[in-house]
Amino acid sequence: MWSDLIVKETRQLREPYALEHNHDIIADKSSKNIVCMEAKSKNIKLFIKLKPFEVLEPPKCYRDVSTIGHYGIGEVELTISTPEEFEEAKQYIELAYNKVGG
Repeated sequence: MWSDLIVKETRQLREPYALEHNHDIIADKSSKNIVCMEAKSKNIKLFIKLKPFEVLEPPKCYRDVSTIGHYGIGEVELTISTPEEFEEAKQYIELAYNKVGG
C-alpha cells in the first residue's frame, strides 16, 4: 500500500527515527510535523510542510494550497498515483524534514 511505502521512506530520513503516526500525520517526536497523508481510492495526497516558493521545479503532481482551506499541514500538496510521482515526492519530504531541524 502507498501509505506503508511513504511511512517506510520517511523513517529512513534519520535513524533512529522516532515516528509518531496519528491521524495520518507523520511527525518526528523530537521535531515537528512534516507531512500529512490523505489516502484516496486511486492516489494519496501528501500535504508537505513547505512554502510554494521552496519547490523550485514543481512536478506535475504539485499543487499550491496556500490560499485555499485544506486538511493537513503545509502549503504544498503532491498527489501521488504512480511510483515515478512518489520518487519525485521523496525529495520534498526530505527537504521539509531538513527545514524543521532534521
